[in-house]
Amino acid sequence: MPVPATVSSAAMSDLPSERLLSANRLTRGRDYARVRGGGVAYRGRFCLLLVLPTAGETSRVGFIASKRGVGGAVQRNRARRRLREIVRRRWTRVPPHGYLLVFIASRRTLDAPHQALATDVETLLAHAGALAPLPV
Repeated sequence: MPVPATVSSAAMSDLPSERLLSANRLTRGRDYARVRGGGVAYRGRFCLLLVLPTAGETSRVGFIASKRGVGGAVQRNRARRRLREIVRRRWTRVPPHGYLLVFIASRRTLDAPHQALATDVETLLAHAGALAPLPV
């Protein structure tokens, strides 16, 4: 029986982490309420982005998928996972301080092709001023 080849983790450890740390996530209801109460809304084709500029605070992001807006538990979890993955991959381009972001999923979030949803998220972040251009 052949022995599986081992993958060297040395090359992988040189890359910066793309993990969305707990310090960069909105976790408390009062933080969501703050963003909903004072934030600016940006409507996309597949989701809504609420942005609250906060000078000096760490940038954080949260995701909402309501039962009425998206559907049952499976659909809500899938919509949140899709948005979270897209934002996670772009988080290094969001300024480390100054923004509280809340993405609100809609039913269209579920059926959107991945590239179209990713483009929508990038466009919303860019309109909000919370996304740096791609490095050249």
